[in-house]
Amino acid sequence: MPRRRLSTRLPPNALLLLLTLGGLTLGACAHDRAGQPGYGWNYMDNAGEGPKLAYGRPNSDDVVMMLACAPHASGVTLTTTGVAGGEIALASGRSVTRLRAQPAVSDMDGGVLEARTTVDASALRAFRRTGDLDLLVADAHHDLDAASADQRQVKAFFKACST
Repeated sequence: MPRRRLSTRLPPNALLLLLTLGGLTLGACAHDRAGQPGYGWNYMDNAGEGPKLAYGRPNSDDVVMMLACAPHASGVTLTTTGVAGGEIALASGRSVTRLRAQPAVSDMDGGVLEARTTVDASALRAFRRTGDLDLLVADAHHDLDAASADQRQVKAFFKACST
């Protein structure tokens, strides 16, 4: 009987979940990781998955926050790892966007929150323009500013999502 080869390719949604939840495996909170060297914004637009912008370590599953949208759609799903609470606030300059958050289904400990908004939310509009973004959850403040080298990736995500 011939051997069957197992596929190692993950369905698009499983890959997104893996990337989003993978940062929890390190057992660190988002605020402990966000300020460390090596973290930045990474834009991905794989066929069939839609545009994504993740803040974490490049080429790893260590992700603090991810923004995802359908191509040319203004709706954005925001997912954070290593946090808990019922609200996520994004701040960029004087613009603040408060979002109702839901715990995401996960087998991992550490807290995964998900919220929905649009690319037109005031803090995201300011982030697109300036590259400055703070994630505020409960009493925690996480600085997720885009380095100058990352700003092109931030702009590419918003361009891909804009209608």
